[in-house]
Amino acid sequence: MKPVILMTGHTMPELAARRGDFDLWYAQLAGWSPDRFHVVDAVGGEPLPNPHNVDALIVSGSAHSVADYADWSVASGQFMTEVVNAGIPTLGICYGHQLIGDCLGGRVGVNPAGREIGISVITQRGDDPIFDGLPTNFPVIQTHVDAVLDAPGAAEIIASNDNTEIQAMAIGKRTRTVQWHPEFDIDIIGHYITVRAEAIESEFGPGHASKLLKALQPVETGRVIMRNFLNNFAAGKV
Repeated sequence: MKPVILMTGHTMPELAARRGDFDLWYAQLAGWSPDRFHVVDAVGGEPLPNPHNVDALIVSGSAHSVADYADWSVASGQFMTEVVNAGIPTLGICYGHQLIGDCLGGRVGVNPAGREIGISVITQRGDDPIFDGLPTNFPVIQTHVDAVLDAPGAAEIIASNDNTEIQAMAIGKRTRTVQWHPEFDIDIIGHYITVRAEAIESEFGPGHASKLLKALQPVETGRVIMRNFLNNFAAGKV
């Protein structure tokens, strides 16, 4: 099995130079060698594979907006929809969560509750196997402005919080999506908060970025989620 990582965006260049990009972070999270994944740079225009040759799919986050309907994003959405409809295990992360929501008939737009960035607490709704080993309430690392505002008819909402009702979705047996970033650690999100401090403080007031930075603490829940996906969903055990 060689899961495809569909890159719908890249991290900030200065962070990539020091820490690598999303695809490397997914591999590190899984405890896998990077060469066990097939990375496709969709946002960079790399040709998409045949959907029926995909063993499993991870759709990355992005600073772009699904609602812009860029050509590369529309093509990625069509590819991803074929993968999902074929019952191939799929994990959508942040932009990937929103792209799946949009393509399957939901609605994506600017979150009326505002930007969510830093550490937040998520509450499970039900007992989905993507969260095996996690408590009902658990911390995650976030950075998003857009959100899935209306879930597709085929989706079950499996996690929420006060900021965003649709934090995670289950679509059939093999597709799961999360709004947050399982692959981020406190060094990574600290960089994002620092770079975006002006926008954060414009929205929430002076000193808010510093408050977010002071609240950072190690979060290990992403490792559990990625390994549940690869070891259970992608391996055909769910």
